[in-house]
Amino acid sequence: MKNSFVGAAAQLITTSKSRRAAPAAEPYFAGQSSVGHSDYASALSRHGQQAQPAAAAAVYMHIPFCSSRCLSCDHNATVTHDVAAIDGYIDTLEQELRLVTDRIGTTRTVRQLHVGGGSPNYLADRQLVRLAGLIETHFSAVADAEISIEANPSRATPSQLELLTGLGFRNIQFEVRDLDQNVQRAIGRSHSLALLKDVFGNAREAGFRTVGMDLLYGLPGQTQASIQKTVEQLIGLAPDRVSCYSYSRRPEVFPHQRALDPESMPSLGDKLALFNGIAEGLEAAGYVWVGLDCFVRGSDPLAAAQTEGRLRRNWIGYTVHESNDFFGFGTNAISELDGLCVQNHLEIPQWQAAVKAGEFPVRGGVRLSESERARREAMTQLMCNMQLADYAALLEIDEESPRSLADYEREGLVKVSPKGVSVTEQGRFVLHHLWGDVSPRHRWDGVW
Repeated sequence: MKNSFVGAAAQLITTSKSRRAAPAAEPYFAGQSSVGHSDYASALSRHGQQAQPAAAAAVYMHIPFCSSRCLSCDHNATVTHDVAAIDGYIDTLEQELRLVTDRIGTTRTVRQLHVGGGSPNYLADRQLVRLAGLIETHFSAVADAEISIEANPSRATPSQLELLTGLGFRNIQFEVRDLDQNVQRAIGRSHSLALLKDVFGNAREAGFRTVGMDLLYGLPGQTQASIQKTVEQLIGLAPDRVSCYSYSRRPEVFPHQRALDPESMPSLGDKLALFNGIAEGLEAAGYVWVGLDCFVRGSDPLAAAQTEGRLRRNWIGYTVHESNDFFGFGTNAISELDGLCVQNHLEIPQWQAAVKAGEFPVRGGVRLSESERARREAMTQLMCNMQLADYAALLEIDEESPRSLADYEREGLVKVSPKGVSVTEQGRFVLHHLWGDVSPRHRWDGVW
């Protein structure tokens, strides 16, 4: 992509953002929702009374604990060295699981299961075994289920990796962020290339089907030269999947980010150039660009799904499975049933207090109408598969939505024809920035 294109794209995003208020830092329903724990309880009860078994669900388990906090961290995380506190958290997870399965039953099949954090592999071996046992007790995974876990590479020993595969985990996502040592120091992280080579190799020897990593652009000290070297080193590590995210400093939400020097962070135009360098480097190495922000090997099922127009995305990430029901457990977790979307309390004390009182730990939620659900489905199809035959739902723009399909077409981000709407090359580079600002009602689950 030429530099002039980068500049034009940066100007487009800047102009678009100036036309509307900045997006809220929290979900649409934060602090003002009329939806509560009783609504979720009723939805679960109705779900459990269905005569026909529902399609396989997706399950997310949040483990918020870390040994230390990275300065760029934008996760719901808690730093603790208190083993008893972690045991107490797992105790509450067991109670929350029981609250849900008392209503829907313990035979609910699961096609996608993800354990995120925090750093889930911060847990001791016995705690990991207990966590896996709780999941197995309350849900039934299908034979080809995607069972994945996030991990801090600095804590991933060969024995722990073997334990995780023994517990049924098949995909692992290492939280790396950047390979440049100067950038790592700026954000308070430390993992050498040699360590990562060992960890990735150990993960493959342990039997993980997919070894992935994240790569952020927009971090302090990143330059086009540094990101090019990082991509070269990343290719040497040969991850199966690379999740590539734009980073923005938000000290009003995450106070520890005040320690990052805003003057050392790339500008919007620089960020687009960094992403372009990442995309070009990975595609030249044979990776397939999936959706808007993920790169996978050509043999990856996600690549085939995109080619065939059946790639999906939910709060966990890109997937080949369609799961209309999403169950989240732990602090911050999201759940969805029949258009009712709820989020758990963010802080551990509030979450634990609600569960111990026998209530679902819901801080708020929204009810999506049929038209809203259709519009979100249409946007998901565009984001995942780059095209959409039936785009009527995108034309039904409610008054809260700041942008329309016509806006995107005028700006060269999509192409509309009698056959449908498709994302242009320029749109693919820009839409993952713009869609982050979509009406919060359609942003409830972090998809954008």
